[in-house]
Amino acid sequence: MTDRSATATIKGYFYQFDQTIVELLQATKHGSITVEGVEDIDLDDGDDSAFVQCKYYEGTEYNHSVIKEAVIHMLRHFHAVGCPAGQLFKYRLRGHYKGGQHKLVLPLTDEFLKEHFLTYTKDKQAHKVHEELAITDVQLVNFRGLLDIDVNALSYDEQQDKVLQLLMSEVPECKAGDALSFFYPVAINVIQGLAIEADEAKRKITKDQFLRAINRKEVVFNAWLREHLGREYFARMIRRKYFYFGKTKMPKASRFFLIDMAGEYEVDKATRMLVRIGQVFSHKELLRTPAADRFCPYVLLRGVTLEQLIELKLSLWTQGVAFNDGYPFQGAEFSPAMLAAAPTKDNLWTIKFVPGEQQLAPTITACTGSVVEVYDFHKGTPLDGALVPKSAGCHSIKSNSAYLLQEVMQA
Repeated sequence: MTDRSATATIKGYFYQFDQTIVELLQATKHGSITVEGVEDIDLDDGDDSAFVQCKYYEGTEYNHSVIKEAVIHMLRHFHAVGCPAGQLFKYRLRGHYKGGQHKLVLPLTDEFLKEHFLTYTKDKQAHKVHEELAITDVQLVNFRGLLDIDVNALSYDEQQDKVLQLLMSEVPECKAGDALSFFYPVAINVIQGLAIEADEAKRKITKDQFLRAINRKEVVFNAWLREHLGREYFARMIRRKYFYFGKTKMPKASRFFLIDMAGEYEVDKATRMLVRIGQVFSHKELLRTPAADRFCPYVLLRGVTLEQLIELKLSLWTQGVAFNDGYPFQGAEFSPAMLAAAPTKDNLWTIKFVPGEQQLAPTITACTGSVVEVYDFHKGTPLDGALVPKSAGCHSIKSNSAYLLQEVMQA
């Protein structure tokens, strides 16, 4: 491959990634896309659903042969799913070319489609795909109605400008400079990350998940502060921002601490941190503390094994630390209601364990009588926003240490 052709190929990939971002940002609230599904982009968005293929040839003139293979692939898919008369998904071809667009006469006729897109020669033998698949005239009409070809798609630069405009309109408080220097690179990274997943199910993302994934400016800024101003300063900043309540006592709240302990679990250090979390973020028990004033924190430890979690609970239990893990008795199913129950005079829990990410949402939903705040202390990718009900406040805090919260409480 020459340098020029390599550059064109790379530009084509980025053109496709930009188109993917455009499709996501233009989708409705519940829309989603799958990267490299049936086509380059599978858009699932109600009446606007489509299998989308992108072609970028800024140095090439348009000829029917350039998109023939794509059209054949789409017809084969239509045939494979049974040629449904009421298919919702359209087949979209988006292409940018140096010239020659006048050669394509729209709307297509059956004869034009057959002659220029469904007939080819291989090894000196003519092939008519519609005949080989036994496509009826009615089925071909239905397919033609689903086929949407645009050979006048935006140029590379024009499409990038459109991406930036959409970012400014869809991401809250996103200015032009932020869109170019921060949100666009992050958006590209998200799409690239999806594209390399081997499992197709993992290449799917909703518009809401995408917006949550790219709207992480504060996380990156916090990481910059930590590296350039030091851990102690960063810990003090986190304390002031999230856990400073002036001279008043700590207000009642259902506080969930998600802590990534992968590769750093030490039972003694983890025990000391959890004991301190329980002391700092639980109510102060007095002789006449009203039941409505009692509360304690929730913790979800990620990156630990079941054996390590049992070891940690045993360590807490032997030190007399009262905790609740949502299991009423041995062998019982997890009970969100039990875990969400407030401490009482007889059950003065200081720590509540959320077993895993899938139990987070039902536990939050079961919390009543107080605001809910989720603090996600993560080392890499933040918690999937879909796992947290929208009624809860969610704070993403990037840290290279599993014990940052310990430093925050000491700051």
